[in-house]
Amino acid sequence: MLAPALLDVQVNGFAGHDFNRPDAGPEEAAAVVRALGSAGVALCCPTVVTASFDHMAACLRAVNAACADEAVAAAIPAVHVEGPCISPDEGPRGAHPQDHVRPPEWDEFRRLQDASGGRIGIVTLAPELPGATAFIERLSEAGIVPAIGHTNASPADVDRAVEAGARLSTHLGNGSHALLPRHENYIWRQMAEDRLWASVIPDGHHLPGYVLKCMIRGKQVARTILVSDAVNIAGLPAGEYEFAGRPVVLTPAGKIQLKGTPFLAGSSLELARGVANAVRLGEVSLAEAVRMATLNPARLLGIDDRYGSIEPGKDADLLLFRWDEAAARIEVVRTILQGRTVFEQGNGR
Repeated sequence: MLAPALLDVQVNGFAGHDFNRPDAGPEEAAAVVRALGSAGVALCCPTVVTASFDHMAACLRAVNAACADEAVAAAIPAVHVEGPCISPDEGPRGAHPQDHVRPPEWDEFRRLQDASGGRIGIVTLAPELPGATAFIERLSEAGIVPAIGHTNASPADVDRAVEAGARLSTHLGNGSHALLPRHENYIWRQMAEDRLWASVIPDGHHLPGYVLKCMIRGKQVARTILVSDAVNIAGLPAGEYEFAGRPVVLTPAGKIQLKGTPFLAGSSLELARGVANAVRLGEVSLAEAVRMATLNPARLLGIDDRYGSIEPGKDADLLLFRWDEAAARIEVVRTILQGRTVFEQGNGR
């Protein structure tokens, strides 16, 4: 079968490589981009997460330097900065280091944007933080997608953020408290807001299948985006690893958990598998699942004039795959970026 190649707007690393290693240089960033072809992903938004300014700036400089290679630049429509302006609270903060969580400051963001070579296109933040509303307005005016995530926002905070220009809910249902008020909470309010896109992690671990199904039905296929949120362990064999300085286990089922506990410690999802999971767990058609990983993220980023569907005049970013309907499984055969094969089954490229 033939489809547009996948676009992952939230990916931290893959196949042992990491966008969040400030000491690794541009070769590491380029290695992530190249490895993602095996997951059917031709385009991605490298995601740099909460850390010190120097750490984040170094990671962004590495991505920008990697883009000196035209093939890498073609694969990166935007960079996603997730943090550091997120909730400091346990639960919403997720795995982000509390010591580096801080309120938004435009001057700091401008310096991060300079480090990226102007490539930052999505910023995830908590809208309840001091100065967040004005910060969201400035992001929107600059043509950057403000996203709500890792938040302890009230429904009113969500409303203000949307009025200021917020356009995306980042991995909705994750980066949140374990227990919330029954009705008045930030998940329901984002679900009900038609101006917000919602990204979801369809790995069967971050969201139970029935929750994924409800979220897709609530936001509708037209406003849902599938993401991997993959970390560097994704794409590696099951086993024991170290991640963010902690021992973790990657199970045969693809769950990354802290060693000796059932607690999640990241995502190992390959986006092609996420598309298949959306069919199996979300009960959507294959065409709808593909749309949520191609045309929808393209529309979010404003690049649907050249990417996201197979039409005359658009870039030849294509995915050739086998579909096992009975098992709801995708087998990636070839991934093509702008007419050039970046992955082909059997030869590993």
